[in-house]
Order: sequence, then structure tokens, then C-alpha cells
Amino acid sequence: MIRRLSGAALIAAVLAPALRAAPVTRAEALAAVAAFERDSPANLAPAAPGAREGAAGAARILTRFCLESDAVVVDLGPDSVPWCGRSGGTPDVSQGGERGLLLAAYLCGCVKAQLAAGAPDPDPCPGWVRMLAAYRSLRVQGAARIPEVDRLLALEDSGGLKAAAARALARSMKALRRAYGEPAAGRAPLVASSRPDR
Repeated sequence: MIRRLSGAALIAAVLAPALRAAPVTRAEALAAVAAFERDSPANLAPAAPGAREGAAGAARILTRFCLESDAVVVDLGPDSVPWCGRSGGTPDVSQGGERGLLLAAYLCGCVKAQLAAGAPDPDPCPGWVRMLAAYRSLRVQGAARIPEVDRLLALEDSGGLKAAAARALARSMKALRRAYGEPAAGRAPLVASSRPDR
């Protein structure tokens, strides 16, 4: 389940086919994690024929799983995915592909960690770790620097990534409470929304 969505385009791109298809299973999500890790353009290993299409298909499956399943909760608020341009202005169009790939890597890390733990957890840190590994690979391949990701990279290098993830999650929860109010006594908090700050 997505905690906050940073764009309606993501929803539209995924929901239209998803409404016609059976929900993504846990096994399919795990297979998509493995496929994305193997076929991602951020992987430095030599790519097999069709790898780019395999990575794109895996990213679509992971996105659908995040939208459909209560087994995972992924925070896509501006503090958790700052490279997507919500808090820092419009992303540079020339880096749109890299930013999208980093978002897919983030989803991959979040889904993998939560399924391994057997419990949903909106902590962005596992997603950041996977995304930063992809970013390092892209940088080795000559991709442009992305300032928002460079800041997270510096936090990881200094040992402050976990604390930054906790702050990002706290800001997301505060935004959800501001938009929707406190959860009723005995009820789980509302965790899914589409741009609650608008």
C-alpha cells in the first residue's frame, strides 16, 4: 500500500491495467524484485538480451504490488523520495529516466525488506539503501549527478541515513495527520492517500 503518492500519472499508468488483471501475489512480487535486481540498467553486470524490458516489467509489477497489497506500506512523500522533484522543483527532464529508475530501485528495496520481515513498515531506509546502490552504479556508467540523491549519499557515508529516514517518516506522518486528522481510537491510522497536501 502506498503511503503518499507524488503524482497522479503513476496511479493512472498502473491502475488502468491493474483493474483488468488479478492482484499481484507475494511470489510474483519476489520474482519481480529478483528480476529488477538482475535486469536493471543500474546493474553493472553485462545485460542479457531483453534486460531493459525485463526491468521495466518488474518495476510495473512492484508498483502494482505496492498499490494493491496490504503486505507492504511504501512512503512516497516528498521527504522519502526527494529526487522525484516534489520538494525541490521540477526534475531536470534530461534526468527523468535516471530518477524513474531510482524510484523503481527504491520500491524494490522497500518491498524486498518488508516481505523478508513479514510485516509492513513504511521506513524509507531499505528503499534508500537499494536506490543509493543503483545511483552509484549509474554514476560509474556516467550518469549525471542528482543533488537530492547526493545528499542522501552523504548521509549514508556519514552514518546518518537511518536517522534521516526516521525524520522523513515522521514528516510524512505529520502531513497525513494534518490532512486527515488523528485516527479514531482503536482504529489503525489511515496510510493511503493521493497528494493529501493539496
